[in-house]
Amino acid sequence: MIFIDKQPALDRAMDDVRRQPEIAVDTEADSLHSYFDKVCLIQISIPDQDLIIDPLAKVNLARFGETLADPSITKVLHGADYDLRILHRDFNFTIANLIDTSICAQLLGYEAFGLGALLERHFGLKVDKSHQRADWAMRPLPPDMLEYAAMDTRYLVALAQKLRLELEALGRWEWAVEEFSRLEQVRFTERDEDDEPFRRLKGLGSLDRRSLGIIRALHGWRDQLARTADRPPFKIIGNDAIMEIGKSKAATEDALAALKSVSQYHRKRYGRDLVRMVSEAMALDENALPEKGESKPWQRDKQVEARVNKLKTVRDKIAKELKVDVSVLAPRHVLSAIATTGSLDVPAMRDWQRRVLGDALMAVLS
Repeated sequence: MIFIDKQPALDRAMDDVRRQPEIAVDTEADSLHSYFDKVCLIQISIPDQDLIIDPLAKVNLARFGETLADPSITKVLHGADYDLRILHRDFNFTIANLIDTSICAQLLGYEAFGLGALLERHFGLKVDKSHQRADWAMRPLPPDMLEYAAMDTRYLVALAQKLRLELEALGRWEWAVEEFSRLEQVRFTERDEDDEPFRRLKGLGSLDRRSLGIIRALHGWRDQLARTADRPPFKIIGNDAIMEIGKSKAATEDALAALKSVSQYHRKRYGRDLVRMVSEAMALDENALPEKGESKPWQRDKQVEARVNKLKTVRDKIAKELKVDVSVLAPRHVLSAIATTGSLDVPAMRDWQRRVLGDALMAVLS
C-alpha cells in the first residue's frame, strides 16, 4: 500500500497505472462529517500495489482523469454511482469502460450485494466495518484507516472476473454491459434552487398541509444551520425529529418533551426556535401552506392501476424464474409508464429488459 500526497510520487504511480489493461477504483468522501462534502481519498489497485491518493494535498490529478476516460483501460468499481457523481463534481472527470461489481451481483440475483458480503462469499474475507462512518478529511490518517480504504479496491478486479464468468454462464453479461453503459453517463447536477427540498423526506404523503408547512420551515432552518456550520444536516437534528414535530404540531416546549425523537440536547439548544417555527407555521394563511403532493398516476387512475397490477404479476413470475429481484427486472415506475402508454418504448426501460419480459408484458395488455 502506497499513500501518495506529493506530485512526483503520483506521476510515478500513474505511469504504472496507465500501463494496466484493468484497474480498480474507489473514493472516500466526508459526507457524514460536513455539509459541503468533498473527495478525500482516491484508491486505485493494480497488481501488487494499492495506491491511495490524497486529493486534499492539491496534487494535479489530470492523468488520473485521463485514465478514467480512456476506453482502452477497464475500470472496476463497486456501487459506482456516488463515486462518479463526486468525481465529476469536484474534478469534472468522466468514465469509460466501466464494470460495476454491485450491478453484476444484482443481475446474478444475489440477495447480499454489498462489497463486504461479496468479498466474504468469493474470497472468505471478513471486512472490518469499524471505519464506515470515519472522517476521511482528517489528517494524518492512521494506518488502520488506510488499510480499510485499500481493501475497497484490492480484490475488485478478481471479483469482477468471477462475477463475469457467472453472468456469462447465465447469458446475462450483455445485461450488465448495458447497465454499465448507462452508468457511464452519470453526471453531477446541482439541485434546482426553486425545488422544495423538504419533499425529499419520506412519509409526507399522509400529512395535512399544516404539517407540511411546519416541516418545510424546520427543514429550511436546519439546512441553513448546517450550511453555516459546514456540518451534515442530520447532525443538527434528524429527519425523524422533523417529521414527528410536523405530525404532532408541537407548539410548546412541553409538547416537544413528549416526542421520543426530540432529545433533551435538542430541546435545550433549539427548543425556542422549534416552538417559534411551529407557531409561525400554525399561524400561516391557508393559501401560504404547501400543497399536498400529487398522487401517483396509478393511484389516481383505476384503469392504469389495474394494468400495473397485471404487469406486476407477469414481472414477478419471470423474476422468480430468473431468481433476480423484481426491482432489477422492472421497477414500479417502468411498469407504470408501460401501463400508461401501452408501449414498451419508455426511456427508463433497458433493451435487455424488453428482450426478457417485453412480449409477456404486452400480452397481458392486449
